[in-house]
Amino acid sequence: MLNERFINVIKKSVSPSFFEVLKFIYSYGKYFSYRMLIQKNERVKNIHKGERCFILGSGPSIANDELTALEDEVVFTTNNFYVHTEFDKIMSGISKKYHIVAPIHAPQTELEWTNWLIEMDSSVKNNVTLLFGINANKPNIKDIVEKNKLFKSNKCFWYFSSRKFNYRSSHKLGLDFTKPIYTGEAVSLYAIMMAIYMGFDEIILLGMDHDYFLYDKQSEMRMYKAALHQDKEIERVHGNDFCINELYRQHIIFKKYRALDKKANVKIFNASSGGILSVFERTPLKSFFKQKK
Repeated sequence: MLNERFINVIKKSVSPSFFEVLKFIYSYGKYFSYRMLIQKNERVKNIHKGERCFILGSGPSIANDELTALEDEVVFTTNNFYVHTEFDKIMSGISKKYHIVAPIHAPQTELEWTNWLIEMDSSVKNNVTLLFGINANKPNIKDIVEKNKLFKSNKCFWYFSSRKFNYRSSHKLGLDFTKPIYTGEAVSLYAIMMAIYMGFDEIILLGMDHDYFLYDKQSEMRMYKAALHQDKEIERVHGNDFCINELYRQHIIFKKYRALDKKANVKIFNASSGGILSVFERTPLKSFFKQKK
């Protein structure tokens, strides 16, 4: 990982605007070494034009949803969703299935990320296409996957996240997956951006509860109690300031959701049966199958 102490020293030594310039230059240098790999994403641009997809998060509400109907739908699962009891059934069928993972981030160690990716490799079937994030951190997921010879039987695509989010502009440069894309505070942002890039007309979100701060225990915040890459994550990052920091993080995520909704010519629905997400039109999951011919 990048040396956090070194970054904090630089942050305090220069103006915020100059720090952003330095960070961009450093990140772009890292991207340049992966540019040929990232440019292969041109293959998936607009390949799902006219279709719809379901993006599944790990909010606690999704544990109560009937998901077996998604077997025949295009589905994106995220991060640790492979532990869901219906994962194999959801990810079978003839429709395309994707599993997307956010870039490496603190506070987890390389060993924690390695163990998690090894577990993921043993859980995800060969028909699932993997979408992995890379950023300026060292090591990154690509390093770990290559070092441990993981996901040899899966098709994998890689995206590079480093671009500062532009809320005001209507241009889609930060949504071009052949170049550095916008950074995101949650894997759901990367999944939505990828779905937009792939050309879907409708994006339906499930399990996007965004209400971590309502729970006292980390084991209650998601549909699973623990994950190899999230051991005591709350305490390690936030300490006693979790609620305040998490409220601000959700504020940023919701702002980015709103901006993406305006930037893209796509309809986004929230079919989650719980949670606080109100940026997108909330529509019951069953209604999508009543309408289907």
